[in-house]
Order: sequence, then structure tokens, then C-alpha cells
Amino acid sequence: MYDDTRQQYPFLNRIYKILLVLTDRISVLGRKTEEIQGKKPEIAVMLVYIAAHFGMAIVHEPFFDEAEAWQIAKCVSLKTLLLETTHYEGHPPLWHLILMPLAKAGAPYELSLTLVSLVFAGGAVFLILRYAPFPRIVRLLLPFTYFYFYQYGVISRVYCVMVLEFVLLSIFYKDRNEKPGRYVSVLMLLCITSAYGIVIAGGLALVWLWEMWDRKGVRGLISRYIRERRLWWLGALFIVAVCVILQIMPRKETYATALTEFEEIKNPFLVRLYYMLLVLPADVTITDLYCDYTYLYKALLPVSTLVSGGMIGILIWFLLLYYGRKKGTILLCILPYTLFAVFGAAVYVYIHHIGIGLIYLCFWAWASMEKEEDAVCRERGVALPIRCVSILLGTLAMGISLFWSVASCTLDIGKTYAAGRNEARFIKEHHLERYRIMAGWMVIRDEAGNIVDVDINSCDQAVNAAPYFEHNLFFNFNEGKDERNYVTHMRLTQEQTQTLYDVWRKEELPQVLWMHPNLEMVYGDILAGQNYVPVYREQIERIWKAGTDYSTCDIYVSRELLEETGLSMIRVGE
Repeated sequence: MYDDTRQQYPFLNRIYKILLVLTDRISVLGRKTEEIQGKKPEIAVMLVYIAAHFGMAIVHEPFFDEAEAWQIAKCVSLKTLLLETTHYEGHPPLWHLILMPLAKAGAPYELSLTLVSLVFAGGAVFLILRYAPFPRIVRLLLPFTYFYFYQYGVISRVYCVMVLEFVLLSIFYKDRNEKPGRYVSVLMLLCITSAYGIVIAGGLALVWLWEMWDRKGVRGLISRYIRERRLWWLGALFIVAVCVILQIMPRKETYATALTEFEEIKNPFLVRLYYMLLVLPADVTITDLYCDYTYLYKALLPVSTLVSGGMIGILIWFLLLYYGRKKGTILLCILPYTLFAVFGAAVYVYIHHIGIGLIYLCFWAWASMEKEEDAVCRERGVALPIRCVSILLGTLAMGISLFWSVASCTLDIGKTYAAGRNEARFIKEHHLERYRIMAGWMVIRDEAGNIVDVDINSCDQAVNAAPYFEHNLFFNFNEGKDERNYVTHMRLTQEQTQTLYDVWRKEELPQVLWMHPNLEMVYGDILAGQNYVPVYREQIERIWKAGTDYSTCDIYVSRELLEETGLSMIRVGE
């Protein structure tokens, strides 16, 4: 039938021949890579990866997520972390527990983050090079793609742990029935790593349970449950998951639970779900549609963007399900990913979370390639063109992701990714830490410019500078307490906020301002005659793929302090 269609439409035949030629050339390159003797390419990739990781760590300025996790690990006790902090962070405690020994021992901030990230991300790369069933050229290039190298490697966050966990799951998946302990142990680690990990681990457990049910039936499964090790392990996984869920359930005064009532929701739930299900697979491989550094419910997603992304996503899903049907892994592909998509659309998605979907699909591809092909599902008439499209689309996705990785590294080398490192150097150079410094806080305004919400506890940029100092630098950041030198995500009531305003008014006016605190809101007429002048401004360009999100970091000092320190006023806005 397919051959008849090509004969009826000659232009399809020409396209088909072009696809065959391109596919053949790519296949030849793949075969030549496979023919290289020994492990020299793998050793070279491992060494280049380590060198590139360290090289980028030298130039990359850690941003809020990296600094916040370090400060929590440094400031809070183990008891506070496990019983309080996780309720406000919304994250399980594993990443903080990993950082805690280093942070409390006074280890170097940036070097420690780099080494920890390299241990996990580098471990994942080693295992990919050693065990992955992918073609050799894919194994050699995958470690340098955007999410694996830059977003979840250079940027030191818990996602480097997730990458290693998914690689371990890939290795253990084949023997999960014979050796369930190690497979479930990694699923437990996934649960205490991220809320997304809990959802995906639950999906994998349901798929596994269905496989047991399908083979033995409900009667056989129940009659043998006492002797069935896999069920006991799944029971242990369920207990761990429930405990972690209880541990991260947000409290009523948590910042995240009350934020959206003050902000416009541009993308309702169905739009977010559409993106997560259909557009995300395209957005992590080929397109760059969700590029706003914000939550998905606020992201700019025009209809044309959603339609084009959805069409590419449908093509990707067609190929995934086609191979899933041949390998008998359709349920493994659909169920955990769908749970991840629904959870993300309903609860929480920030731009960098979309890469979790890609990492999961790579796990699925690994698990599928280690299964024997089901001969019943071989369809010779369409198998070749689908194989051609798959190879070409995969090559395109690999090339684009490598481009994103190179572009992001190049931008990070030439730009300032986040405030903190350079500002701390400026403050220390001019001894400004000796003076009274006030940090800016979150102020939300409506479209008319009216203030609709204020959270003086949310001094995000203050956290960026915190790791570079022994003590809390800002008197208004959690009341200047060293043991709370991080964003607690605890929302204050209006009465609590006014009480702090009253305390600040009774004390000396700030001499140094960091990131535009709203002084009029606090001091009102007391500011009459008080003049602050800019002495430092840095352009911040937070990187996403091949683009940046522009902002600035400013430091102001009072006119009296300007004369006392000998600082020079700079011109802003020219």
C-alpha cells in the first residue's frame, strides 16, 4: 500500500529517496564510530566532560536555587530540615543532606557545588558510556547535550542526582523481577530527591504491578503475595513515598500556596496540560517555545506556538508509541509520563523542570532497547520510512541540543549569569559589609502599577550574596539572623509585616541599598532629605538554551557614605 502511494504521487518518491540518502550517510557515520577499536573514544569523552565541567564552573555564577540550597544546608539543623524546612521548600531533603556536611564544615561554596554536581553527573556519564544500549555515537554525544551537560550539570542542583538515578534505573530495569531490591531502592531515592520523582516512581510502580497482575491474575497475585518479594518491596516503596509526601506537604503560610491569588494566570489548567503532554517532548528536543524564566501558568504561549509545538509533539509521540508497540513498552512510556504531566500542569512547573520529561523518555528508550523485538509487530511496508524519519529526527534533535549546550556555555562565559559573586567582591573591596544594608523584597503590582502584594521575607537576590559572607549581610532579611540566612518561604501576615516596619523605623536608616527596596513603603516622610546614589550596576543575563533573560543588580549608598568611602557615583539609564 505504501509503495502504491509512492507510485501515485511521484513527489513522495523523491522525498523518500532523499530521506534514504540522508539516513544512509548518517548510518555510515554511526558504523564508522562503532568500528573504532578499544575504549579510547569513551575515555576521551569522560576526560573532556570532566575538564569542560570544571571549566564552566570557573565562569558560572551560582544563582538563587544553588545558593538557597547551600544556605539551608549551612544554617538549619538536621531536625529543622526534616521537620520544618521541607514543608516550606516543597522539596524532599536529599539534596540538602548531601550538601550539609560540606556547608557546615565551612568548605568553599562554589568548589563544593562543582564537585558534588560532578560526582553525580559525571557518574551518570560514566555509566552511560559503559552500559547504555544506544549506538556508540549517541553514547559519545549524549553527555554534552543541553540538559545533561549544562542545565543539570553545570548548574548545581538536585537534578544531577535525578540524572544518575534514572541511569541506575535503566541499568537495573532489565533484572527488576529477579533483583527487585536494587531497582526499588533507586525508586526510593527518586522519591526523596524531588516531588516529580515521587510521581514518576509511582507511575513505574503501577506499570510493574500491572505486569505482575497481567501474568498471574488477581487470584494468583493475592494467593502468593506473602512469598512475592516484589510486592513486599513495592509496599516498602509506598511507605517511603507516603512519608515523603507528608514531609513536603505545604503549610498554610507557605509562600507557594498563596502566591497565585495575587497573579494573573495566563495559561489555564487545560493549556498547561496540553503543553505538558504534547508540546514538551518537542520543546526539550527541537523547539524553544517555553522560554520565559517563570512558571508555566505565567509563560507566554501564543496559540501559534502551541499548535506548531503540538504538531511536532504528535510526530514524536507517534514514533515513541510505534517503537513502544514493537517492544511491548507502551504502558511504560505513557503512564509515568502522563502522571508527571498532570502533576506538573496541576501543581507546579518552572521552566527548568521540563528537562525531567526528557530524562524519563531517555530511561524509557534505554529500557525498551534492551527488550527483544516482538516479531508480531513488525510491519515491513512502513518500517523503513519510519526508521528514516526516526534517524533524521533524532539526528536533528541531537544537533540542536548540542548547539544549545555550546550556546549556553558561550553565553555563560561572556555574560554574568547571576548576581552574587561579583557584588560580594565589590562589597568586600569597599568594606560595605560594616554598614547597615537593606535588601529589596518581593512587591507584586497589577497592570495599573498598584501594589497588590508584598512579601518582605522574599529577598531572593539577598541569598545570592549570602554564601560569600560569614554572617547575614542584610538587617531586614529574616531580621538579620544568621540561622535564617536563606529564604524561608514563610509568608508574613499584614500585622507581622507592619510590626517589622515599626521596628525598622525606630532604628537607623539604611546606608546601603541592594536591589531597590521600597523605602517609601517603610519610612514614608522620614526619608525627606535622604539621598541615595548608585555606585554599582551589573547586567545579569540568565541563560536558557541559546537566549538570555535580562535584568540588573544595583547597589546604592547614602550621599554621606559616598563621601566617607570615596566611592564614585555611576550613571544609570544612559
